[in-house]
Amino acid sequence: MSATASVTRPYAQVRIGSLHLGIEACHVRHALARPADLLPMPAGTGPVIGVFSHQGRAVPLIDLRCWLGQPAEIACPYVVLLAGDGRLAALAVDAIASVREIEAAHIEQVSHSEDGDHFFRFVARPAGDDKILNLLEPERLMRRAQAWSEKAGPYAAIDLPGPSSAAGDSLSLASFELSGRVVALPSMLVAEVLPCPPLDTVLGWNGPLAGVIRWRGREVYILNGAMFDGVLPALAAAPPLLAVLERDGRCLGLRIERTLAVATLSCAQIQYGTAGPCGHALVAATISAPAGPPQLVLDDRALMALCPQASCASTAAAPAADKRSAEAYIVCDAGVELAVPMAAIVSIIVAPADMQAPTFNATGAADGSCPWQGRTLPLFALGPQDAPTERIVVLEHDGCQLGLVVRDLVTLVPAHAALKLSYRQFGGEAQTVITVDTATGQASYRVLDLATLTAPAVLLQNSLR
Repeated sequence: MSATASVTRPYAQVRIGSLHLGIEACHVRHALARPADLLPMPAGTGPVIGVFSHQGRAVPLIDLRCWLGQPAEIACPYVVLLAGDGRLAALAVDAIASVREIEAAHIEQVSHSEDGDHFFRFVARPAGDDKILNLLEPERLMRRAQAWSEKAGPYAAIDLPGPSSAAGDSLSLASFELSGRVVALPSMLVAEVLPCPPLDTVLGWNGPLAGVIRWRGREVYILNGAMFDGVLPALAAAPPLLAVLERDGRCLGLRIERTLAVATLSCAQIQYGTAGPCGHALVAATISAPAGPPQLVLDDRALMALCPQASCASTAAAPAADKRSAEAYIVCDAGVELAVPMAAIVSIIVAPADMQAPTFNATGAADGSCPWQGRTLPLFALGPQDAPTERIVVLEHDGCQLGLVVRDLVTLVPAHAALKLSYRQFGGEAQTVITVDTATGQASYRVLDLATLTAPAVLLQNSLR
């Protein structure tokens, strides 16, 4: 790692306990939920707490807390796969934030030891931010822990992989409908989807901007849909929803007609540049669709470049960290609006025509089912189904897979964006809610308790065998 060249590089930000770390994105291969099939390691193996299988390789999982002097009673919920010098290892983390660009001029070497035991030698203070990041050197960490996979292949950064990415790589994409076409963006860049509020006029600016709104104490500029002329049909009316995109602490709004899904795709399915059927400046790649025109993967860097004054994060003090939820959620309209932890979501699918629709009942029994991946998936309805069910959110908890029927996806709540509170009402069962800021105030959503669904799902699965 060199801090002398006047260049800017992307760094993935993660948190382990109270420690905020930066990892150069070229060393970050994937970010995953903690694997359910983690094989614990015997005592005496130091920071290596287990091994799991990823794309045919055994990957050691390193928990830095034993070296950082932090309590390790609760398992970290996320895993970051690190690659360097042809080696692959995983790091257990509590939270994964966005990727941000850091200038080399803002990186300082504070430890000058060449001893391999030192894997934190550099710190960074990004421009406009008083928070100092410790920069992790993955190769030194692997050597210090004496843990890595020898057969690690080429790696890709968290950013949208290029056409040279390994065929086994994958990317999580959020897809939307805009002017009758499907457009997609890396899901980690979508901060929130909400009903589009009235836009204020952007005085003195024309072309790419349609207006501006206030969102979470910040001014967010809204992109003019006419910028997609040549790749999308003309819009008949202003779309009703707004997707707020956030990258490197900067925000931009994109008006959309509706949300579709969040799905993980193999990079082999993505066509880049001239290899794809579209060469528009705002389209980074395309994805072939089963029917109709290809889906368009938008270039978020090009979108942000259209608006150099894209709003940066407010410096106002945030609520205490221990009140913020470290989990990300998707809020679904399931007859009632529920916040579903993203770590439990396996897939979001269109409701098949041959499903046996569940009924809403007070017992919470799973009395519906549908075929999914060669098996029968138990289905739940957690609210009155007086409107057509359009999607099924496939969930996994304690090794049990089940489906929640929903009318629509309401919004995406990223990690550390919501206040989380648990309470008992009138002596009843404990409930957990999250509260998020919106353009019109605050909104609260009940968090889905997966444990209450697992037992009836197992009973239905046994009865269907």
